[in-house]
Amino acid sequence: MNRLMMIGGLAVGLSSLFNFAHADPSKPFVPIDPVQSCSRDLAVLPDFLMANDTGAVDNRRHRGESAVASALERATREAASVKSSDDCAQVLRRYLAAWREGHLTVQSVVKAPESGKNVEAATQPQEPPTEIRWLSSRTVLLTFRTFAPSAEAPIRDLFKSHQKRLAQTPHWIIDVRQNNGGSDSTYEPIVQAVIGNTVLAVGAEFLSTTANIEAHSRICEIYAPGDAGCAKDMQPLVQALRAAPAGTYVRPPGSSGLVMRWDPDQLKRARPQRVAVLTDTACASSCEQFLLAMRQGWNVKLMGRRTHGALDYSNLRPFTLPSGERVLWYATSRSARLPHLPVDATGVLPDVLLLPPQNEAERAKEVDFVKGLLEGVTSRLPGS
Repeated sequence: MNRLMMIGGLAVGLSSLFNFAHADPSKPFVPIDPVQSCSRDLAVLPDFLMANDTGAVDNRRHRGESAVASALERATREAASVKSSDDCAQVLRRYLAAWREGHLTVQSVVKAPESGKNVEAATQPQEPPTEIRWLSSRTVLLTFRTFAPSAEAPIRDLFKSHQKRLAQTPHWIIDVRQNNGGSDSTYEPIVQAVIGNTVLAVGAEFLSTTANIEAHSRICEIYAPGDAGCAKDMQPLVQALRAAPAGTYVRPPGSSGLVMRWDPDQLKRARPQRVAVLTDTACASSCEQFLLAMRQGWNVKLMGRRTHGALDYSNLRPFTLPSGERVLWYATSRSARLPHLPVDATGVLPDVLLLPPQNEAERAKEVDFVKGLLEGVTSRLPGS
């Protein structure tokens, strides 16, 4: 799997990446009229989306011309009365939701904090991206909170450190509830550890436009600053897009076709007998791609709720809006599954439906319930 094929597919949590456009502290701050700047940003969105976003044409057709036009009229009225940049960002996000709910958003540019300010949010402790806990001698719980590129090394370390005991544990519960996606290569060690049969993956095509080419050329500065491997991986795609006629779609260079065959690395590797993957409506983007791969394993069942539905149009890239205060994140690729097998409309559906938990206690009980199913012990369904 190409580690950059789905990079930029994070459905939530993008704010941590927006430090690439700081305000210059050496220059005096010039107040910007929020109404004027908001109206300018809104005005460029319709044409930019139709020219560059891979889902815009389909989304406008499916949602209806009148629905998108009405959303623009409402946003125009709201933009005329905003009081701040944050107010404007909310107005623009509501407008973009009329096109689609996932993989299309606006974020305020992060400005350098003033001297002496307490940047408390940056120092708050965060949960680890991976966690492992044995529930019994027969069942282990593996929690993966994100598939962001930064989680790839911790995931590989987890399987390496616990390799022997995992090989002796027949039942695995993989928890990707609230996983916000990231990059396909991040979850590759999980698939290798679980699935011993061939898996088919459907690839994506990239839209060639001037804006998209420029965005691809700069994406490594945001996602992997200083990583020479990132730039090397992106270069063939950028060259292919430059060589293609504007407005056409391009397959990633080196791909033999849009349907790819993935074979396990070690056929005789010890793998779990039964695997339950816990999922919910917050699982999005590469988390959903992960589920499409996992459900092909003969030893795997998906359990929980439908996923978010943010996968058909992906590989998000930034476009700085005219005000310079906000950045549009939009999709530059579309899945070759379309139009036959869309995910955005319904999300990825579970094999076993679990009703939404009402609180954290019920959410924790889902794990106990699944453990009981795997071990053949009578277990009471959460909330029943």
